[in-house]
Amino acid sequence: MDRRISARAAACQAVLRPFLLVVALAGGCDALPDLAVTHLGRGDQALAEGRYGEALAAYAHAHELAPHDARVQRAQMRARVSLMAESPARVAADALDDVAYEAEFLRGTEKGLEAVCLTALGNVLARRGDREGARLKLAEAVKADPNAYVAHAALGALLAGRPEAAAEAKVALERALVLRPGAAGPLAGLGKIKLAEGDAPGAIERFVAALEAGDDFGTRLALGQTRLQQGKHAEAAADLQRAAQMDPRSPEALGLLGQALLGAGNLDEAERALRASLELRPDVGTSIALGFTLARRKKSVAALDVLEGVLVADPVAPPALFGVGMANQDLGRTPQALAAFRRLLGLPLEGPQKQHVADLQREAKARVEALEAAQEKAAEAAPEKPPQAKR
Repeated sequence: MDRRISARAAACQAVLRPFLLVVALAGGCDALPDLAVTHLGRGDQALAEGRYGEALAAYAHAHELAPHDARVQRAQMRARVSLMAESPARVAADALDDVAYEAEFLRGTEKGLEAVCLTALGNVLARRGDREGARLKLAEAVKADPNAYVAHAALGALLAGRPEAAAEAKVALERALVLRPGAAGPLAGLGKIKLAEGDAPGAIERFVAALEAGDDFGTRLALGQTRLQQGKHAEAAADLQRAAQMDPRSPEALGLLGQALLGAGNLDEAERALRASLELRPDVGTSIALGFTLARRKKSVAALDVLEGVLVADPVAPPALFGVGMANQDLGRTPQALAAFRRLLGLPLEGPQKQHVADLQREAKARVEALEAAQEKAAEAAPEKPPQAKR
């Protein structure tokens, strides 16, 4: 009898063991260590205030103390999904699959997070290059919660770089600013739209306002580039120097910085920045700027080497033709200088760089006239050769 009772008890324990394990785990969840509770509370506060890095750090410490607690895992997922919704550039490419899974999971299990989860999913699609899929997902997020700041901000940011969608982008970004006045992202997006519309002062105003809300590499770069286009070389150099400090490996920031320094007359630093940019990535515009910098530093042979390399790839690059002519003129190679200037004068005035080409041609024409006049004067001053005696 005892054996039968023992066998039955063992069988019951075997059946109940999985359920007992669940109960034990549930009890463990209820009994979080005090320090883990503290980490969770600090993480929740940071998450509510948009300090996602701090929230993730706090939740990671809670996870170390309670690695099997469901509340800790959900908190970590909420933080990652929220970061993807508001600051997608801060999420590593190899984490996109995990974040997409977590967004879908939370969307189906937690109330009040649908718009945030949809925004995160839209940003994942955008990062993967599916812009139309991202647009549809973000529009769904706006519909799910018309008062969700992240949904409007993400939709506006996605559309800001598309001229055909500028009006829709502007509506989304302005709505985001109503929901969160002074937010950096929407202000920067509106600045890009202003720039595309040709309103450089309006773009600068919004970029500056965005940077007052928080420094950002992309916004700093856009501000510096806009000021450079306006010919405000010293101001542009200050902004681009800051951008280069934020990302010392950015060839774009270094190249633009070199151009701004060239315009400001700081030739030594311009050459260093331009060479550093070209070491990271070959670029025609940067090479031309380096050529002009070397020419202005009277390193004419080195300038010719750089600019003639540009002409090998593009034989009709107007700035390179002008630079080659200028460098040859400085070296006293009048025929080569005239040849380069005349090739520039023969180019048609068309395309988006029409005004720039016209300015170069005007300067080239003046140089050609000066060189031709010098040739005529030299020919007149040369003594006549005596006629050769006939044999």
